[in-house]
Amino acid sequence: RNAGSMAAAELAECRELLAKAKTERARRLLKKELLALEDEHRAALSEDVSRSDPGKKPAPPPMGGSRITSYAWDQTGKFVKLYITFSGAHELPAENICCKFDTASLELRVKDADDKEKLLNVKPLFAEIDPAASSCVAKTDRLLVKLAKKSADEWESVDDSAHKERERKEQKQRQAETQPKSTAAMLSELYKDADDEGKKKLEAAWEAGRSKREAARKGQQA
Repeated sequence: RNAGSMAAAELAECRELLAKAKTERARRLLKKELLALEDEHRAALSEDVSRSDPGKKPAPPPMGGSRITSYAWDQTGKFVKLYITFSGAHELPAENICCKFDTASLELRVKDADDKEKLLNVKPLFAEIDPAASSCVAKTDRLLVKLAKKSADEWESVDDSAHKERERKEQKQRQAETQPKSTAAMLSELYKDADDEGKKKLEAAWEAGRSKREAARKGQQA
């Protein structure tokens, strides 16, 4: 059994597990593993080709080039659309525009009229896409990339930054909940939820405590 077929089997198994995953955390972990397996699968296929034809030279590595760092985007129930400003895009030959789609990633490489390459690499995406139904089209001085959604759920960002921000906030909230609260903070929460009679008792307790602290402070200074 060659490396390519083994990698393909692992890839299929990971996709099956991802489809069955119930929690968001499990789906995120499986998506990362899926991306790694897709890279391994491509590498294994290249290795199998090299073994089957030793005289064939491997494909040259992609050019470096500068990165595309800004774009506009919007979405419908079926697609997430990226609008990338690129002067003269409509005049470029088709071979100058290369867009690769995977289940959870996007790679766009464009060579301008001076043969300088621009790169947009989004990995991982906010959610899964259908690579076969996704596309890239050259318009007048811009490129339109359409990512076909696997589900109609709304995306909060193109990449996974929204997921990371939510995790950061949840972690901060968990830390706040586990840290001991000060007396003032606890009294404030109790006061907020108390009825009028309860608020009067809390005010009296707070005033009594304040008087005791003030008396103790003066005693220390004497």
